[in-house]
Amino acid sequence: YQRRVHGKAVVSTQSKQWYQRRVHGDRYSSHGRRSGPRRPPVRPLPEEVAALVDEMAADPDDKHMPASVRTAYRCEKEPTGELNRDSLINCINEIALNTPDKEEKVKYEPGVKRGKTFTPVYNESQMAEMDKADAGQVKLDPDEEEALANASVDDIMALADILNTNPQDFVMEAYADPLQYFEPDPPNETNPKEVLEKLKSNDRDCKDVNLNNLGGISEQEFCDIFNTLRNNDNITKFSACNVDLSDFAVQTLCAALDQNSSLKSLSIENNRVSPDALADLFESAASPNNGLLEIRVASQQQEKMGQRVEERIAAAICKNPRLMKAGITLEFKEIVARVSKHMINNMDKLRVTRLKDGVAPGAGVKWTAARTLD
Repeated sequence: YQRRVHGKAVVSTQSKQWYQRRVHGDRYSSHGRRSGPRRPPVRPLPEEVAALVDEMAADPDDKHMPASVRTAYRCEKEPTGELNRDSLINCINEIALNTPDKEEKVKYEPGVKRGKTFTPVYNESQMAEMDKADAGQVKLDPDEEEALANASVDDIMALADILNTNPQDFVMEAYADPLQYFEPDPPNETNPKEVLEKLKSNDRDCKDVNLNNLGGISEQEFCDIFNTLRNNDNITKFSACNVDLSDFAVQTLCAALDQNSSLKSLSIENNRVSPDALADLFESAASPNNGLLEIRVASQQQEKMGQRVEERIAAAICKNPRLMKAGITLEFKEIVARVSKHMINNMDKLRVTRLKDGVAPGAGVKWTAARTLD
């Protein structure tokens, strides 16, 4: 009275009660309890055994059951002789050819649906989700939608030719998602005059100077700010991006770097500094008197610097034993590979020095205990 479901033996309550009553007689009631004197067992009939086996044949893929009992089909025909595969195939083909096709109630016609058409039914929550999804999609004006729907391939090709674009790109751009709006960064409220006074007084709290996106700073003010770096030993990071920095101010900065060892990071991106001035800056950074570890000078007014200037910059970087990061766009691959290899070696020197000093990897790091479900 067991049957298999998904490979597991499952007991059928009705089959169990039937088996107990059949084998033990009235000694077991319908609830499986003893209810009377014991009677001699009665052997089940073959039909009843077959019915029980058919109930057990619930999983045709169960390898623990014999192949003959995995299905409820029982062939009751007498064998006609030994198996002949060719004659069996011929017989099956003959039966298939002689069996007439079922008559179709509705004749087949291309493009015509036969029977009842399925119409999906949605509840309120599903309709709300569909409306929300439709609202987020891009839709053109009704006239444009109709024009594109009725347009042929030649019409789309002609429109794309007029707009000087690819036909596929033209259709994709027509149904492109709208551009997302991101709030602009808050304006930089740093006062250059206050920064100049703090750098002159060598203020200990003035370690990070950010003059990015500040307009109206004259060349003389930049020269004054850079000259204060000569006697300042507290500043560690200086950034002046998109401030219309000139070559003369950069030359003043190069002279000041020879006397400053506290500055570690310098960023003057998005300015109008010439390639030769950038090469002078890297050559001054290679001086043993400063401690620059990072220089960012990308996106200048003249992007292509030429091989001569790039060779100067690469030679200066390869002479610098401290520089680890350089934000600059180089054109020639051989120079890029040489500069990258040298800066990787500089970073590896730090690791070797740290190991020589006896500092194990990960020393000084405060590890946080893992969070558990409790």
